[in-house]
Amino acid sequence: MPILPDTRPPSELEIDAFLAAFEAGTLPKEEFTHAGHLTAGACYVHMFGEANAISHMRLCVRRFNEAVGGKNTDISGYHETITVFWIKALAAVRATHPTLGRAEFAAHAVQSYRNRRDVFRDFYDFDVLASVEARRSWIEPPVKAILAANL
Repeated sequence: MPILPDTRPPSELEIDAFLAAFEAGTLPKEEFTHAGHLTAGACYVHMFGEANAISHMRLCVRRFNEAVGGKNTDISGYHETITVFWIKALAAVRATHPTLGRAEFAAHAVQSYRNRRDVFRDFYDFDVLASVEARRSWIEPPVKAILAANL
């Protein structure tokens, strides 16, 4: 039975269980879906703010990858630019919904981005995202991409 429900917003207890399993590396790999990434990221933004959420997500994703048998290399596993992009996007959403509680904000983030898992491709060329540099360090999207997205 999945930790996070698919048909309704998660409760605080379900989120606590999900985050505990994710952070301990005991969450089944197949449950760390796009919605799982969004839930963790949204919760960390809600609890810690953008900068600390980035640090915490970075640590937890790397540790989780290794716990489920993955590796964090120049070609697989943790990707800094994509992770930071998503935390920054979630922080921007949080800024527009400052009164939502943690569970409500996580549910809103999942609902908003459930079908937009590749939205970061609107801001980056494939070659940039595929680079070792982008996997290792944050690469700011080109200004023209950001401006185009806001039109």
